[in-house]
Amino acid sequence: MPIIPEPENFPTAQKGSNETKSEDKPKASAQDHISKGPQIPDDMPPKASHEEIEARKEELNKSKKD
Repeated sequence: MPIIPEPENFPTAQKGSNETKSEDKPKASAQDHISKGPQIPDDMPPKASHEEIEARKEELNKSKKD
């Protein structure tokens, strides 16, 4: 038979725990809803060629195997 603890030893749920979690999150502003997708900077590095990417991949994989 299971042992049942005395009523004063029962664990109790914390009241208002859900309310405090929602208060921690910042609320969305009107600007958040107006924004138009991801912002791409103008000063991106030049696009690498397929050969450069393959050479870099081989170089990195080679160093892992050693």
